[in-house]
Amino acid sequence: MKKSLLLILLLSFEGIIAQTQSKVDNYPLKASDLVLFSFGMDNPLSIGTISDSGELDFKFPENLNFITDEMKSNFMSDTAFTLFSKCDNSYDILTEEQNSKAVNAGYISLSTKENPYSGLLFMVTDEKLVPWLEAYGDINAVLGSYFELVYMESDFNYQGECISTVTYIENDPVETVYTYNLQLKAGFNFIEYKIESVKEHKVPSMYEEGVFDNIIKPSTIKVLSTQSVPQNTKWIGKYF
Repeated sequence: MKKSLLLILLLSFEGIIAQTQSKVDNYPLKASDLVLFSFGMDNPLSIGTISDSGELDFKFPENLNFITDEMKSNFMSDTAFTLFSKCDNSYDILTEEQNSKAVNAGYISLSTKENPYSGLLFMVTDEKLVPWLEAYGDINAVLGSYFELVYMESDFNYQGECISTVTYIENDPVETVYTYNLQLKAGFNFIEYKIESVKEHKVPSMYEEGVFDNIIKPSTIKVLSTQSVPQNTKWIGKYF
């Protein structure tokens, strides 16, 4: 009995330590709410708080019963679109029974009464990934992980692979292989996109006609999931 009690106390203590590791370094603002605008700017969804010192305290709602069915139908999409829109065969990956509803939660935003949209947070393992994400992949990629939040209407498991193809130059497609290992639960989940290898490609210049630039694109990305707040991530804030 004593051993069991000691084990429970140790696990609880480890959980407290893990939570304190989620922090935005050099946080310049005052304490704010953490919100999602998954259901539009008029329907902020509270998921926790950030302290004056930048420590994050997540409190995700267990369900979205307080969101109307109309709002859900307006913003939630098929799981295939939410998770596999990058894949060439996105709508062939899941059967109709597997294809329940989900929504990409978007950025975690910072909100106060005075400024409902005072900033947002990027989740990355390398700060160099932030400008790459902001440029929608139009600058050189680097190895590392970035994270997204999704809300699932029901449990969902998937292991598999797909290819994403973008053609900038005829007969020279840019291919990225996504390898998925997902165990998603109903509710909020963190998804990790781990860029494991990159490759240089030629793409048309955005500034000069007939000129080509070299750009580094991801060639393989591993996609994983967790219900816990990722501990191997850096929280990078952008403030407004």
